Amino acid sequence: MAKRHPFFEPNLEIPSKDLEFFSSHPLAGTYLNNPLFEPVPFITRHANGDGTTSNRFFSKVINTDDTIPHLLALVRKADQNLPTNAPDSDGDPDFIVFVHLGPDLCGFQDTVHGGVLAALLDEALGLCAESSELVSNSKVRLYTAGLEIAYRSPVFTPSVAVIKTWIKRREGRKWFLEAQLLNQDGKVLVEAKTLYVSARVDAGL
Repeated sequence: MAKRHPFFEPNLEIPSKDLEFFSSHPLAGTYLNNPLFEPVPFITRHANGDGTTSNRFFSKVINTDDTIPHLLALVRKADQNLPTNAPDSDGDPDFIVFVHLGPDLCGFQDTVHGGVLAALLDEALGLCAESSELVSNSKVRLYTAGLEIAYRSPVFTPSVAVIKTWIKRREGRKWFLEAQLLNQDGKVLVEAKTLYVSARVDAGL
């Protein structure tokens, strides 16, 4: 069995209900069957065991049958010996999130609230950045410095969507990432760009 990506807590389980739900969905099947990717826990979907209020929005508020009943994350492998016929990874996302959107996320009728979409994109981008080899191996802490959202089309409910994220470049302590939220027909509905800044090692942040 392949060793899980070092960023993701090895003792967290990926819910079987989420794997089963998305395994039968053509939107996710392509990636689940792709040797470039591996399923990983969506960390903030799991309740914190330390009694703090961290992660409660994702682990409790939008973790219900009528908000987000199913969610599954995949990360692109960085150090696996892949078959010679594996697809070229140059344009592949670094981190992917499949999300089942329920009716209690609506702002307008049958339409997901824009603030919820921004939160989903922000969380996916943050996990993408933190799961990069350079960050996860060095335990560098990243902070959101900016988030730009472009809403192209309404996101309807109930529906299944995919969030694809990419680390575009790094300039010193600055990390630039981009994301797209697509519907099950492959249409880009929302786009995001973000800037993360890594903490100074000697700053005690």
